[in-house]
Amino acid sequence: MNTLLIISWRNIWRNPQRSFVMIIAIMAGLWGGLMAASLAQGLMNQRFRTGVEQEFSHLQIHHPEFIKQDNAKYVIENREELTNQLNNDELVAAWSGRTIVSGMMGTATLTSGVTIKGIDPEMEAQTTFLNENIIDGSYLDESARNPVLIGRSLAEKTKTRPGSRIVLTFQDLEGELASASFRVSGIFQTANSFFDETNVFVLKQDIGQYLGKVTVVNEIAIVLSDLNQVSDFAKNYASKYPELEIRTWSELSPQLAFYNELGSTMFMIILIIILMALAFGLMNTMLMSVIERIRELGMLMSIGMSKRKVFVMILLETTFLTLTGALGGMLTGYATVSLFQNKGINLGNVGGDSLTDFGFEPIIYPELAPSYGLVLPILVIITAFSTSIYPALKAIRLKPAEAVRQE
Repeated sequence: MNTLLIISWRNIWRNPQRSFVMIIAIMAGLWGGLMAASLAQGLMNQRFRTGVEQEFSHLQIHHPEFIKQDNAKYVIENREELTNQLNNDELVAAWSGRTIVSGMMGTATLTSGVTIKGIDPEMEAQTTFLNENIIDGSYLDESARNPVLIGRSLAEKTKTRPGSRIVLTFQDLEGELASASFRVSGIFQTANSFFDETNVFVLKQDIGQYLGKVTVVNEIAIVLSDLNQVSDFAKNYASKYPELEIRTWSELSPQLAFYNELGSTMFMIILIIILMALAFGLMNTMLMSVIERIRELGMLMSIGMSKRKVFVMILLETTFLTLTGALGGMLTGYATVSLFQNKGINLGNVGGDSLTDFGFEPIIYPELAPSYGLVLPILVIITAFSTSIYPALKAIRLKPAEAVRQE
């Protein structure tokens, strides 16, 4: 067997130019596949993280009718009991109670529909890190009079900047129309430009006084210390508070759940397509090798080499050729991913800013799951074996007497 291994390895270098071209093609294919998969994985993971951290949190609690009618009069009952339990639950990393009101934001030049969120600045900062997304001006200051945070997209649309006055119009708890003047304290920017354009943040007590009740809580957003415990946590609290609607991030945003699952699926799809393309080139290379060596193979079988050994020899040649290219492709692929994993790839100068329209950041940090290092070699070996079968069968079907007379 050792002799067969040595012969097979030497055979692939009998035509070094052709073998080298094939190895480079395999390397380039796998490198490209790994880069494409890592970018897709990084993009999906970033969208998941920003979506959960900045928009939905791990769970949200509402009054059931609030979800159906989007009316601020449907507040969370038993709030004191619930918040005390959240404060004492070791699994809860942070939570934030919010007042949610649909309304209009008006400036001197434009009016735009927005969701007005009344928050506690400190609790919101711990839950969604809103304070870290301020790009101009300052975070909400409880000592200021009617401060408001607006998103960058909304600020550009309404030509508003820190210090500008805006008017928020909405319905109070009695259904009467209310208007209030607010001063822009700061401008925030997240990875989702649509979120930035449709949400404004004010102090909970400020919006409460215009609604007719200071302590109005329509939504409680919760972040857990362990994301894997989200489902169990939701079931536990749903049994304790059946009168409330408790939804996980995947229920709040099925699109986000789809993105979360898409990363590994995308990797497999990209890789399989590339390996299928490489398989045809590899099969063509091995067929050419067999055809060029018809007389040699006939002589080997004439002097006693069994067809089984000929079959194994062709299989080994294909495997060596594939694994050599695959090893180079994996090494260069993982090296490239490692290089950009921390610094990222900035697509802002090539139209990457449009990614924010879909909730993605323009700087992509490629990622590869550790399991890919195991899955990839297995797929490569399967590809090598499957593409070697036809050339190997072609070789063992040769008739030694006729093959040795080939020129």
